[in-house]
Parts: sequence; structure tokens; C-alpha cells
Amino acid sequence: MWSIAEYADHVRGVLFGMRFLLDTAVTQPGSDLGNAPSSQFDPEPPFVEVDLALAGIARKATALRELLSALPPDAWISQVVSDGNYIDAHWIVRHAVHDATHHLLDVERIVAAL
Repeated sequence: MWSIAEYADHVRGVLFGMRFLLDTAVTQPGSDLGNAPSSQFDPEPPFVEVDLALAGIARKATALRELLSALPPDAWISQVVSDGNYIDAHWIVRHAVHDATHHLLDVERIVAAL
């Protein structure tokens, strides 16, 4: 289980990644981004500045929202390839909402348990 700070920083990172994928899909459709780097388990939890992570969530969510709100209808079918999978704007939005919601609900459960 991650700490609350780690969850917040992960959500920030996911929102950044989804904005990157969407921007690439729209500006360079069909790009093959290769494989995602493999994640490494670090037994020592990273230090996360909670205020910076929360501010990052706000910035990254705003940037993603602004990009989405400016998408013309035909851009929603733009795709990139990641890990051999074709990813379009619909998938990117669903993943951003799912991942952020899922992890923030985990935080809510941790807070309730404390």
C-alpha cells in the first residue's frame, strides 16, 4: 500500500502522462511510443512533498481539461501506439478519470481507517 503522498504523486504523474498521450495522438497521429518502461519496486518509499503533488494534480488536470475542451470532433479518433496497443482520445479520457478516481478513493479509505 502506498502512502497518501505517494498516491497523490501517482495521480499527478498519470494526469501528466494522459495529457502527453493525448497531445501526441492529436499532433502526431499514429506515432509509436514504444513500450512503457518497466516499473521497479523500491523498498524505500520516495519522499513526496504533498503540497507540490497536490498543486501538480491541479495543474495537470487543468492542462488535460483545456486540451480536451479544445479538441475538434475529428481529433477524437486520433491514435498513438503504446506497448503495441492503439490508444485514442476516448481511451485516454477514460483511463485518466478511472485512474485518478480509483487512487483518490484509495486515499479516502486510508484516511477513514486512520
